[in-house]
Amino acid sequence: MSAYPDGSIRFRVDGLPYVLTEAYLSGDPEKDKAIVKLSPGKQGSSAAYNYVEELEKKKDTP
Repeated sequence: MSAYPDGSIRFRVDGLPYVLTEAYLSGDPEKDKAIVKLSPGKQGSSAAYNYVEELEKKKDTP
């Protein structure tokens, strides 16, 4: 994760692809926290798609 002088942050996650499934970025900064949730998936997939299971199937198939 990187933090910048303007207060922004940037983070890197290995094991792509991911889909953004939740983002809560506003509210009262005194009591709320920013939340970002990423889930495994393919581009255009629903958040329920389990990409990890798909990778396991591919590993087991000759």
